[in-house]
Amino acid sequence: MKISRIVATITGLALASTGVLAATVGTASAQAGGPPGGPVPRGFRVASVTFVSASDGWVLGTTKTCAHKPCTSVLRTTDGGRSWAGIPAPKYQLARYNLAAGLERLRFADTLDGFAYGSQLWVTHNGGSSWHRVRQVPGYVTDVEASAGVVYAVTAVNKFGTELVYSSPAASDSWHRVAGLPKTAGPGYLGSITLHGKAGWVILGGKLYATQNGSRWTKERFTCPAGYGITSVGAYSARQVTLLCVGNPGLGSTSKLVFASSNGGAHFTQVGVAPRGGDGGLLAEPTPRHLFIATASGATWLYASTNGGRRWNHGLTLDDGGLGWNDFGFTTPSQGVAVEGTAPLGLTRLWLTRNAGRTWHAVKF
Repeated sequence: MKISRIVATITGLALASTGVLAATVGTASAQAGGPPGGPVPRGFRVASVTFVSASDGWVLGTTKTCAHKPCTSVLRTTDGGRSWAGIPAPKYQLARYNLAAGLERLRFADTLDGFAYGSQLWVTHNGGSSWHRVRQVPGYVTDVEASAGVVYAVTAVNKFGTELVYSSPAASDSWHRVAGLPKTAGPGYLGSITLHGKAGWVILGGKLYATQNGSRWTKERFTCPAGYGITSVGAYSARQVTLLCVGNPGLGSTSKLVFASSNGGAHFTQVGVAPRGGDGGLLAEPTPRHLFIATASGATWLYASTNGGRRWNHGLTLDDGGLGWNDFGFTTPSQGVAVEGTAPLGLTRLWLTRNAGRTWHAVKF
């Protein structure tokens, strides 16, 4: 499962307020670590969220003012978001918008190994007690996911959108280019990755690539219908995979087609059509029957399906003028999180559900 940043699209795969809404949430870790928690900074604004179990989570954010800039902050929870404490943060600013200089997202692989990324990649291997910059991964990091002890980073290495994928053991800084994945480029495209165990799916240049064991990647035969592009992949298991094709844009809305596979992505069948409202969207699949799409335009929505994508309802509607989602995903079949808005620009809120999306509440820090 994953928490990811939102991908919105007008002509295929143009990044919106982001990855994709993209953070992998893994199995609960038996590790313990991290610094003693301190107070939450005054005026804290959340930008990104990551959980590795129903209890252990972190948020990246900033404050309006602080004694020493940058005002980047990280908070930690060990009780599922009921209480938070401040811990050390990377000494680098937050990005004001997508692909600007600064950090956009935060992902943890377990309770010790974390990754803050954007125009730079910062890493901790001691639960956030200290952070350091990693220079082995070139370009602007657009997505990071971790699973089964391995972390992946998707990067855009130049203004033409050339995409590369790197990986490393989560507990060390031993990054290398992933074999079997091409160097791709295309206007409007930014790559994303979804993981489940050792299995993975990468969208590069609008094409889908998959692995079942983490060592051999192949290009999938699936393509969206003419005029549509793949924006997001959801995976309940290594075999149960769903993807979202988006196209036919107009007046702040896009058509959204949902396809499902029971053999890891080798073959997909269309299972439903989601509501048009919103430009593009990010897909989450916490159970084989529960699906969610996060999207925004004039408002901000979470669409929900309880029958595998055949029928949809408005799980959450926010009349916020279209602030959009900056992060979204599920940690367990019942617990999900979403970040509304962009922290350096103004209002943001962290939303959380503990009942599989039936109700959502705003988290207080």
